Amino acid sequence: MCNHFQMKMKWMAGARLLLALPLIVVPPVALPAAAQTGTQHTAHMVTVAARKKHAGTKNNAPVVSKSQLELAEQMARNSYALGRSLETRRRVALMTRLLYTMRPEVMATEKQQWAEELFTVAQSLPQDGTAANGARNSAIATAAARLAVYDTDRALELLDSLPPEPDGLGEQADARTMAARLVFAGYMQHHGMAGAQTLLAHGRRWSEQGGFPYSASATVLARLRPNEDEAENFFRQVLTIFAKGHEGLYGVSDFASLLQQAAAMEAIYEDTAEEAGRAVVGQLRKFTGDSTELTSEQKKLLTAALNDVRISAPKAYEDARKTAPELFAVRAVQVAAPVEVPKVDLELQTAFRELAAAMRERRGPDEMHAVIARGLKVVNARYRAGECAECAAPDAQSWALVSLAAFATPMTISTQLNGLEDPFWHAYFLAIAAQQVGQPTRVADPTARKVPGKEEAEPE
Repeated sequence: MCNHFQMKMKWMAGARLLLALPLIVVPPVALPAAAQTGTQHTAHMVTVAARKKHAGTKNNAPVVSKSQLELAEQMARNSYALGRSLETRRRVALMTRLLYTMRPEVMATEKQQWAEELFTVAQSLPQDGTAANGARNSAIATAAARLAVYDTDRALELLDSLPPEPDGLGEQADARTMAARLVFAGYMQHHGMAGAQTLLAHGRRWSEQGGFPYSASATVLARLRPNEDEAENFFRQVLTIFAKGHEGLYGVSDFASLLQQAAAMEAIYEDTAEEAGRAVVGQLRKFTGDSTELTSEQKKLLTAALNDVRISAPKAYEDARKTAPELFAVRAVQVAAPVEVPKVDLELQTAFRELAAAMRERRGPDEMHAVIARGLKVVNARYRAGECAECAAPDAQSWALVSLAAFATPMTISTQLNGLEDPFWHAYFLAIAAQQVGQPTRVADPTARKVPGKEEAEPE
């Protein structure tokens, strides 16, 4: 099964492969995660009327024809419908892709509903190991973060509803902590400084289960920074929560990160920073009774926390060197993870080059469709053969080919993708194509009627 790290490295290697192709640039693969709120555009377009009205003034607003945008939206809906019957893991992967399809304001009502649905569905993913937990938490956080684009108050309500994570030393962020980084930022953007105490109240409730979003609170401090007393008061309230000692090792490291950021932006007084540094050291000592029992990841968290104290509270750090030598005896060994270089599919590479050449040479629609059909036949054979049966996203080459095909024939790509037999891959590639079709391109829209005197899109 492809784990999260392996998939990430495959995409990076795939991106390097695409850069080597000498033709045109396709949009990069977008991972679920957490922070993308817009899309790249393949070209800037302006209206004819705008050029006449604003002579000599460049209009950088991209334009997509109405028919092309409607088609992209229908493709996204069809993709969602295909995914309704998929098993949970693949349904989650598809819905995550759909939430990042086209600009956030496009299909806003549906995307808000899909985000809430994903939030519920993702919670049924298995929790059977660190990698599986990470994928589950990431999906839940993605759903909450995308919902916050439309309704930050509702996103906070959903985060409140999450059950507590299992107790333990904690080596990674839980779903709520991951989501809070973006949800808090969105909330402050909508509510301004007045929203700080509301977020603090939510965080205080979460801390009762062990999981205050410390590093996410840096966003709040940044907004409060112009008012030094407000920023100092907010941080001290967070410090009071931290001092209760309910956090696992990840939580301690997360607070140390907040401390470092607060000191760097000069949002707190020096005495407060030193007090917080001593609190971090005190809690770190709980985990070093027998440092041989710490995992490699836990040692990294402890080391990172100490380094944050060194930067932000130098006096507390020097005191710790004298009074807590056991902390400095912990050594985090950096082990280089193996990099798996994905195999290059020569047939896919050839298909990509052939399609790009056809576009450069401006071949007719019939020949273009034939070239795309041959390329999609290779994609279909690849996934029908089960080479990536456990994958939750396509390889970079297939992604690039479908993106390029959608760029070349935006009004017919949906029909051409019907040849993909596996429901998941059909739905996923349809979502990729919808992303491309919903962007302005230099490819003519054959359904657009050119009426003299009527505004129409044309390339810059």
